[in-house]
Amino acid sequence: MKRYILLFLSVICLAVSAHEQNGQGRQRMTPQDFQNKQKEFIIQHAGLTEEESEAFFPLYFELQGKKLEANRRVWKQARAEKSSERTEQECDMIIVALADVKIECATLEKEYLEKFRKILSAKKLMRVQMAEDRFQRELLRGIQQGHNNSDRRIK
Repeated sequence: MKRYILLFLSVICLAVSAHEQNGQGRQRMTPQDFQNKQKEFIIQHAGLTEEESEAFFPLYFELQGKKLEANRRVWKQARAEKSSERTEQECDMIIVALADVKIECATLEKEYLEKFRKILSAKKLMRVQMAEDRFQRELLRGIQQGHNNSDRRIK
C-alpha cells in the first residue's frame, strides 16, 4: 500500500512542480516527460530489452493511468468542500472511499501482474518493481532537496 501512496504522491508532486516556474528559467516537465524518464529509468535499472520494453510499457502505463484515475476520483470528492464544513458521516464516507480505492488499486496490480507475467520473467518483474521504487525514492529525494536536483538524479 505504501508503494501506491508513494506513486500517487510522486505524481502529484511532479505535477505541482511542473506547474511552478522556477526563477532560474527551469523547463516544465509534462506528464509525457515524466513517463519517458520513468520508462528510461526502469529499462536501465531492470535491464529490459527493446522487445520486452515495447510489450511491457503500454500495459504498465495503462495500469498507472487506471490507478491515477481511481485516486483522482476519490480525491476530487475529498476536496469538494472544506473539511471544517463536513459532517462526521461525510468524513467517514470519504475515508472508506479512500480505503476502497487502495483496494481497487491493489486489485488492478494483481490483474496486471498476470498480464506482465506473459511478457517478463518473475526475475525481471521483480527488478521492475525495485526500479520503480527506486525511481520514486529518488524523485522524492530530488523534490525535497529543491526542484533543481530532481532532473539530475533521475537519469
